[in-house]
Amino acid sequence: MADAHIIEKHRFPSPAPTPQALSWDGEHQVLWMGSRDLRRIYAIDPKKWGVIEKREAPGIPWAAVAMNGALRFTIGEGPDDDRYIRGFTLKGGFSETHRIACPEFTGSYLSFDGEHRDRKHSPRY
Repeated sequence: MADAHIIEKHRFPSPAPTPQALSWDGEHQVLWMGSRDLRRIYAIDPKKWGVIEKREAPGIPWAAVAMNGALRFTIGEGPDDDRYIRGFTLKGGFSETHRIACPEFTGSYLSFDGEHRDRKHSPRY
């Protein structure tokens, strides 16, 4: 197997420590990022690479996915870091009513193909 050659075209600094959850919101043309340590999420303008929105998360943002004009986050809550999928909109923030417990309260990654949402398992560390 040949060695992979990566050509780095750009490198951008994170607006916060421990960046974790990343999702492109094509409807609003922003990149969403979560900070594990600060328990916040950030909307980043990709052209100016500046934060245009910052919100407190109800726990640790482990994963993010854009879905039909809204976002879904895997959030670790409480002292045991129990994982829930929570809905988020710019107008309403994090939903208290759209909160789904992950199986066995674990899981880290989310994906969306335009029709089906998927949660990937990752063991806690």
